[in-house]
Amino acid sequence: MKHQFEEADAAMGKASTKITEEIYQMAGDFIILTGKYEMATEKMGELKGDFTQFWKKTGDTYKIIYDGYTF
Repeated sequence: MKHQFEEADAAMGKASTKITEEIYQMAGDFIILTGKYEMATEKMGELKGDFTQFWKKTGDTYKIIYDGYTF
């Protein structure tokens, strides 16, 4: 997964992201986060879409176990 993020960063160049319409839902040791994003990128212009993340509590911290998004 790290390699995929590095490739995406190289393709986009410098970028800034704005997150809106965040909705957090908790169920036991899980958090589901959904929302919208707008990203201004150096090489790809403006990207907009929706995202969904699943977080799982492990010990005293939460870790992302799913990270999906649309363009």
